[in-house]
Amino acid sequence: MNRQLRKAVLMSLVIPAALLAGCSSSPRDSSTFAPGGAGQVQSVEWGTIEALRPVTIEASRTLARSTAGVEFTVRLESGRPIVVVQPGSASDYRVGDRVRVTNDGTTTRVAR
Repeated sequence: MNRQLRKAVLMSLVIPAALLAGCSSSPRDSSTFAPGGAGQVQSVEWGTIEALRPVTIEASRTLARSTAGVEFTVRLESGRPIVVVQPGSASDYRVGDRVRVTNDGTTTRVAR
């Protein structure tokens, strides 16, 4: 295969992949859902925030750029402690807040 043809084939693969990667992103907060999330069953548990701290979620294949996030330590009503990291601002929550913890089998979210 000649050099120009190889370059054209490579570019025809790289450019669409880069465009798709730039368009995809993780949900920005606990109020935003991906199109496939609508109508899906999720488990729900209630708990209390025991600790939280601001974190940075680094860019990845599904997140186009680094973003602000929150690391929650939640004690579920069952007594089991869990830690959840999600996009958002730590200033939106307080230690002691009662929260709803949802899980769809892949993603866990904390919301008031």
